[in-house]
Amino acid sequence: MKGRKPQKITAFGRAPAVKSFWRFTRSWVCHNHKLYYTYVLACSLLVYNFWWQALIGYYRRRNHERSLEFAIMKEKEWDAIKPKEEDEEEDYGEEAPAEGGAEAPAEEAAADDEE
Repeated sequence: MKGRKPQKITAFGRAPAVKSFWRFTRSWVCHNHKLYYTYVLACSLLVYNFWWQALIGYYRRRNHERSLEFAIMKEKEWDAIKPKEEDEEEDYGEEAPAEGGAEAPAEEAAADDEE
């Protein structure tokens, strides 16, 4: 049997819309370079975004509790519900002034009070 064998094609490929899409691609897209390069860039962006979301997005979703945004959110929640602290200042007595420079500001403060 000589001649051309029939194409092996699925039901999806036999659909008129799919055939017209490939006809359009062959006759317009492949012959119009700007449109072809735009198509190639669009496909590459689509593939890049797909894999970015699949891999990086998956990693970020699984590790959300380890992110900075999550830590800030938890910190705000804690600030809203934390118990009030009682400020008890204990008096340990006056500290001895350091030698040299500690007496000069006290003298200046006393001079300001007299004026």
